[in-house]
Amino acid sequence: MLPLSVSLLLASFVFWGPFYAPWPFAILSMAFFTYWLVRSYSVAVSCLVGLRKLKQWQQANWLAKYCEWLPDHPDAEKWEWPRHLVIIPNYKESEEGLARTLDSLANQANAGQVVVVMAMEAREADAHVKAERLVTRYRRHFAGMFATFHPVGLPNETPGKGSNEAWGAREAFIHLIEDGGDDIRRYSVTSCDADAVFHPRHFEALNFLFLTAPDRYRTFWQPTIFNSNNIWEIPAPLRIPDGLSGINRMSNLLLPGSVKFPTSCYSLSWQMLNEVDYWDEEVIPEDWHLYLKCSYTFGDRVNVQPIFLPLGNDCVLTDGYFKTLRAHYAQSVRHAWGASDIPYAWRAARNPGSPASWGRKVLLATSVTKVHALWMAQWYMVTLGVLLPSKMAGTWGAPLPEWWVQRYEIPGTGWHPEYVFQPSHWFNFDRTGLLEFHMYVNAAGMLVGVCIVPLIVMMVVEYRQRGPRPSNVSLPKAVASFLIWPAMAVITFFFASMPALHAQWKLASGKGLVYRVAEKGSRRLHVPVPSAASAQAEAEAVGALGGGQ
Repeated sequence: MLPLSVSLLLASFVFWGPFYAPWPFAILSMAFFTYWLVRSYSVAVSCLVGLRKLKQWQQANWLAKYCEWLPDHPDAEKWEWPRHLVIIPNYKESEEGLARTLDSLANQANAGQVVVVMAMEAREADAHVKAERLVTRYRRHFAGMFATFHPVGLPNETPGKGSNEAWGAREAFIHLIEDGGDDIRRYSVTSCDADAVFHPRHFEALNFLFLTAPDRYRTFWQPTIFNSNNIWEIPAPLRIPDGLSGINRMSNLLLPGSVKFPTSCYSLSWQMLNEVDYWDEEVIPEDWHLYLKCSYTFGDRVNVQPIFLPLGNDCVLTDGYFKTLRAHYAQSVRHAWGASDIPYAWRAARNPGSPASWGRKVLLATSVTKVHALWMAQWYMVTLGVLLPSKMAGTWGAPLPEWWVQRYEIPGTGWHPEYVFQPSHWFNFDRTGLLEFHMYVNAAGMLVGVCIVPLIVMMVVEYRQRGPRPSNVSLPKAVASFLIWPAMAVITFFFASMPALHAQWKLASGKGLVYRVAEKGSRRLHVPVPSAASAQAEAEAVGALGGGQ
């Protein structure tokens, strides 16, 4: 109930606060819009800094940098010492799609230091045959490659990425460490999505960071992930949430004071992963949960370090426009299931046996709560938080303070939606019409209005990160990606706020989540996409507890 209660309190405050708590509403709303202004400009600046860092990291010679670092650290291991275990959990993924990920691994400058684990699900009918073909085709490129097969129906497990890769990692431990006699200390482990496309120097950079890290056995490494693989092919409305998600992830790696969490594809030392007994098999949002688990187990030393190299993921894409919209919504609900970590984080924060400092425990729990509460509530706060209370004060007598309701005339386009059903007012370009060429905004409205500048910066950065326009994408389709931005409020309501509310409501009601493999792929790459009917047939029911319950 905690995630839903906090989200509903914040969202509903816009509706009842102006009447029943006018002064707290006025003060808290101004504080929120000030925060929103600072964060918007901080994200925009971080985007620009991030672009420069991406360029620098892509041009870096990581072996040369290590040779420069080595003379001051004579006891350091050799460049060739580390091994990088890459676990690719997958279920009914197309062989062509998996080959694309494996191609990006085979093209690594230091592929000879990479060990690949194809973490298959035993319940997939052709899993053994597909794994054998892929291992035969790619094994020669790597230091090692083999497949594991996660059994179906194990007790206390939830079908999904976390349970599969936990099985794969334990099987790899038996194969490489117990039976193979290798040294676990030399290994990083990368949790790899089946649609990931790595930069060719990704594992060279990780090799350098692993060798030079001050505390390598308490560190996560997070690349800059963009949903760029097929973003040109998805419906234009979805490019806003998918594009902005990458921008937000990149900026969060740079924002000072931000709490960084590993997301989707990330790396950590195998030693630390083994010490916490791997991923919790009953948890759906395995990435943040693993970081919380490590942080509460090992204390303040656990940290996240960025890898400023782009990593491409797929956007949801099916064989139809509206099917894709529905599939994207379903995936958003699954992502928002991370709210299950809120009660887990607060329970762990109260554990006196954790070596983490009191401040660190509270910071982690507060950060998880803030992210998921605002995921649902910020749409109401930003979109309605100025307009609706102003109407309440001016029309319905809400007793807001004078300093909050006082309005100032500025140039712009002022809309009066109350006249939308009165055609006689449509062409009165003043306060009695549907549109006028002046805006009357209060101080809170001004704070929101000036956020248009960082929004434009983010639009430009997001467009640049897509890469060159493919030849099969027409110019009108590319232009449409900008024309859709005025509908951002509608799009984010249905594909951000609503899925978060849906997930939190299901968590609170105990109904559980139906885990569906997201339909992805690329028509340009001829990757088969499962039909909606087959996706429904593959649905797996999972428990509602989550969060380490």
